[in-house]
Amino acid sequence: MSLYWKQFAQRLRISSPSSNTTVTGSAALRRLLAVCLLTLAGCEAATAVLETVDQLQQASTPSAAAISTNPDDVSNDVLTAPPIGGMQTTINGPVAGSGEPISVCSFNIQFLGNSRSRDDAALANVVAPYDIVVVQELVSPPYAGTFPDGTPLKPDSESAKFFDAMRGHGFQYVISEEDTGSGDTIHRNGSSTEWWVSFYKPNRVVPANDLPHGFLAADRSNHDYFERVPYAFGFRTLEAKLDFVLISVHLQPGDGPANRARRAQELGAISAWIASHNQDEHDFIILGDMNIENAAELAAVTPPGFISLNDECRPTNTNVNSPKPYDHVMVNTTWTSEVDQTYDMQVVNLLEELRDDWHFTDPYPGEPYNHNAFRAVYSDHHPIVFHLTVPAADDDGTVRIAIAQ
Repeated sequence: MSLYWKQFAQRLRISSPSSNTTVTGSAALRRLLAVCLLTLAGCEAATAVLETVDQLQQASTPSAAAISTNPDDVSNDVLTAPPIGGMQTTINGPVAGSGEPISVCSFNIQFLGNSRSRDDAALANVVAPYDIVVVQELVSPPYAGTFPDGTPLKPDSESAKFFDAMRGHGFQYVISEEDTGSGDTIHRNGSSTEWWVSFYKPNRVVPANDLPHGFLAADRSNHDYFERVPYAFGFRTLEAKLDFVLISVHLQPGDGPANRARRAQELGAISAWIASHNQDEHDFIILGDMNIENAAELAAVTPPGFISLNDECRPTNTNVNSPKPYDHVMVNTTWTSEVDQTYDMQVVNLLEELRDDWHFTDPYPGEPYNHNAFRAVYSDHHPIVFHLTVPAADDDGTVRIAIAQ
């Protein structure tokens, strides 16, 4: 029996359409296979097949060194920056002086728009002091509108609560024109796809649509290079002394060689996209939930010329029982000298920040830590923050004039 099922496992190989590499099925397919085998053939057969699948997966996984960051090796689909969607509005309020650094926050809010118990006001209060807040895991749009193909959005009241809270703190925002996901189907509300959004203080920065911006690829579903196609946001200070592009990412999760190789592939494709768009603009910053497991992986997948401000691999998830350095800010210090490396990257500890704000009848889930309860009300990630100093003049060689109307 065991030999038969091992032979069956050998036939589970699926040829990847994007390369000659042989890969095995996804983690979800593996779990489904296990259930079926346990039902049909018992524990011994299931174990034999899954052990073989794991061996095939490890053998077929490319090393991080094999992932090319050369634009010539990446399809033109990835190297094109389509027009941006979202909102750009007039500037209201006083213009802040250039002596103040620009504070940028990146925050993965787990399944934002898919939890009725989330305390949106409390989360908005935590990030209110920052100039830009880049959010990952928005799973539904907040307000009515249309997709690029003209079909109507399905606005979600839970998303709208967070957006309304942020607007109450003076933020405006740029949101992607549609969602993106690893499956074949997008344009749906739910955790299988995500939207990209950046909130910003209009008396500090404005969207800069003359910079590279938008999705990093034209196809936003089941992409060869990305689990979720990243999104680039261009910003400029009001004095036009600093402009930069923030690339928000949410990379493949999970441990194991296949997941690590997939993250390396994603970062390699992002690096190639940057290389194809840096003729005039040089300040590209990759930030967000990279799902990096440890320092060894970080060293293997960081694009050439870039460093992570979280090179110490400080934990950024809220789970105190399984701390992981998931979130990072990656910068090319040769080009982007404006990043304040003395300030470094700060992790905002949600467990401490929200303790005194707890106003529910149930005990505070941060002490003692209750993972499922805490992430349902807040998130499973801490926000991370870094600073950009504003120079006397833009150092990209060409100072563009921002037009705010």
